[in-house]
Amino acid sequence: MVQPREPEASIPPAESFIPAAEPDSVTTSTNIVERIDGNDLSELFDAPPVAVVEPPRFATEAELATVSSFTITLATGESVDITQSALLGRMPQPGEGEEFEHLIVVTDPGRSVSKTHLEFGVEGAELWISDRNSGNGSIIREPGVVPRRAQPGTRYTVVRGTRVDIGDLHLTIT
Repeated sequence: MVQPREPEASIPPAESFIPAAEPDSVTTSTNIVERIDGNDLSELFDAPPVAVVEPPRFATEAELATVSSFTITLATGESVDITQSALLGRMPQPGEGEEFEHLIVVTDPGRSVSKTHLEFGVEGAELWISDRNSGNGSIIREPGVVPRRAQPGTRYTVVRGTRVDIGDLHLTIT
């Protein structure tokens, strides 16, 4: 039979612990760094100075005001707002590499409007139109100006209130 062991000496009470020795004196150190004029601290560090990055610039209200919107209203009453570019016709198709904001399809049972008849573009506060070699041409009727036939491929700046005849149909720009 195994005899129980006698309990080991108990842990001495807390007051019998001896605190760690304190140093005879406390030493402090202060490093002084000279201020370098011009805030150029690069000579204190091995890394080259970092380039300053400007925050992003947003368009001002004046710049935003130069982007215009024009409304093309067909004789049928349909309308499209244009802020960039558009092609208009019975089945308008951009050429290779061309992109347009809108492709405006005109219903014309008499086929007096070409598949791709007119091109529109906005530059700043102005709208221009260009006849895309249409079969029946385009007549520009600006308010107070003698009507003129658009020469294919030529850009014509037009004002609001202009009517454009395309074949047997017409549209108005506002």
